[in-house]
Amino acid sequence: MAQHVTQTSYRVGMMDVDLVQIHFASYLPWVDDAFSALLEDLAHPLQDLLATGWGTPVVDLHCSYRSPVGLGDRLATSTWVERAGSSSFVVRHEFRCEERVVAVIDVTHVWITTGEGSPSPRPVPAWLLEAARTTARPASADA
Repeated sequence: MAQHVTQTSYRVGMMDVDLVQIHFASYLPWVDDAFSALLEDLAHPLQDLLATGWGTPVVDLHCSYRSPVGLGDRLATSTWVERAGSSSFVVRHEFRCEERVVAVIDVTHVWITTGEGSPSPRPVPAWLLEAARTTARPASADA
C-alpha cells in the first residue's frame, strides 16, 4: 500500500521560546506548514483546492505536549490523515526531537464548498478517504 506520511522539519528559534522552553503556540504555524505539505504530497495543493471552491476549515484541535523543547532543538514532523468521516477528517502531526516524541497534535477539518451562498459541509473526497485508509503510520504513533 502507498504511504501517505509527509515529513517536514524545523529548528526552534528565539521567537519560539519563552524563559523556560518552547512557547506552546509555536507549534501552530508548523502544523499549518505541514498540512500544506501533506496536501501537496497527496497531489491536491491547498491553493488549487481554494481556487476551485473547496475549503478545509479547522473545527477542533487537540495538543499533547509530551517532552520539553528548547532553543536550537531540531524538530522532525510526521503528518498524515489519521481518520476520515463523512464530512470531516483528522490530520495528525507528530513532532520529534531526536528520537523522542515531544508533541502530538490532532486537527479536525471539515470539507466544505465555498461557492454560492454560505460555506456548507460536503462529503470528504475519495482521495482523502484513501489516504486515511492506506497510511502506514510511524511506529511511535501509538506511543
